Amino acid sequence: MADELNLTVWFHPSMRLPVKIDPEAHPFKVSPTNTVVDLMDKCEDFFEKITAELGTPLELQINVLWNIKDHKKALNPNDKLGMHFAGTDSFGVYGDIQPAVVKVAPRAEEDKVPVTILTGFLGSGKTTLLNYILQEQKEKKIAIIENEFGEISIDDALLKQDKMNLAEKIVVMDNGCMCCTIRGDLAKGLKELIADIKKGGTIDMIMIETTGMADPVPIVRTFMSDPEITVDLRLDAVITMADAKNLIGRLDDEVEEGKVNEAYQQIAFADKIILNKLDLITTEQAIVVKDRIREINKFAKVLPAIKGRVRMDELHNIRAHDMVNFVEMDLEKEAEEAQELSGGHGGGHEGGHGHEENCAEEHGSGHDGGHGDAGGHGGDAHGAGNGSAAAGTGHGHSSADGKNRHDNRVNSFSIVRDGEITPKKLGAWMQMLGQLKPEHGTIFRIKAILAIKDHPFKHVFHAVMDVSDEDDAGPWAEGEKRVSKIVFIGKSMDQEFLRKGFEAIFEP
Repeated sequence: MADELNLTVWFHPSMRLPVKIDPEAHPFKVSPTNTVVDLMDKCEDFFEKITAELGTPLELQINVLWNIKDHKKALNPNDKLGMHFAGTDSFGVYGDIQPAVVKVAPRAEEDKVPVTILTGFLGSGKTTLLNYILQEQKEKKIAIIENEFGEISIDDALLKQDKMNLAEKIVVMDNGCMCCTIRGDLAKGLKELIADIKKGGTIDMIMIETTGMADPVPIVRTFMSDPEITVDLRLDAVITMADAKNLIGRLDDEVEEGKVNEAYQQIAFADKIILNKLDLITTEQAIVVKDRIREINKFAKVLPAIKGRVRMDELHNIRAHDMVNFVEMDLEKEAEEAQELSGGHGGGHEGGHGHEENCAEEHGSGHDGGHGDAGGHGGDAHGAGNGSAAAGTGHGHSSADGKNRHDNRVNSFSIVRDGEITPKKLGAWMQMLGQLKPEHGTIFRIKAILAIKDHPFKHVFHAVMDVSDEDDAGPWAEGEKRVSKIVFIGKSMDQEFLRKGFEAIFEP
């Protein structure tokens, strides 16, 4: 058998090629061990290339290939070419010809229009912030989207104009910003908006106000599951506007059994929190409010503000949901901060534990009470993550009835661990987290940078409720210590269970 075949293509006349191709000038040099489908692929690539060079880019999808010496026998795509061809044989092809699809390289994340979700209760100061963005600031051109169910509509409160129907109308402000109302399907509305923006010029960012739709999760889910949206747009961050004077009252509101306090939810899902109306409270009260925020979300940056005034660069290009940017975030530093903020019960600097007034549990003294080592349990007490394998928050309680008690509020913690993760164990653990049993709590959000065995890249993982995404980021540098970092935000989370599960996926 020859080491190489020199085959010539013959296009079936019924295909009516729109360009003239000289097959004799372009023989196919292939190995007899190649398959028929390999030859099909090679011929299709040749056809696309030659038609582009001739000025008429076309694509060919071959349906049938045969040796012209036996035109009645269509060849099995999986057969070796040496079974049917020798030397300088010719092969016939028949298939579909269509215009070539122009392949456009995907836009880099940093080149997409960033979208910020702005949430917060009525009266927190969102309207004042939006008024500033639309009318006063000159740094950025921002499109503000208000959903249909807003208690205060942008056209009334901000534009100071007569009531108008903004269902399909974009109003452009003097500073280049614009505002509109999207009714119904958010994804469809965003696609229409981006088309209008492309026609009329550039826009620096889009801000979606969630008035009347306090839960940001549905919007986050849209950006994590709709590829048509993420071609041009990227979710930049969830920003929560918090009323410094009334936030604690909101957090203490009683809710029905099984439901989450919306104020907790807004703080928990935030990537950045604007602590507004600081002029209405004392310094001591401001510290208490900030500490209460930290009990729920230890990783969101908290910005002080009066009348919603913050620097525009604090609202733009945060990249909190950019998978590749995760490696630029110092989660280890945040985890260390979380450990400092986790303080004990009674003597901790950032203390606070959220017991009911009639709580019958025994409390530790802040540093010594009931703490185990590295997330372990001491009797019925929950240990804080004091070992080298973990950093984060914990409990130091002993339940009066002898049973472990999990914090039934929203909170957060993190783990930092040296070593490499076994891929198979990681997959099983992630699947388990996606189906977490109620007794282990509810996870709202996960951010992780993972060191996987025999994998040269840092693996990043991001989950919001039931939607998750994962990708490879930058490579591990030569000699760089392989450290995995994971952050959890959720409700009633069983930290011991989650810590042990994370520990178990590492190589022994």
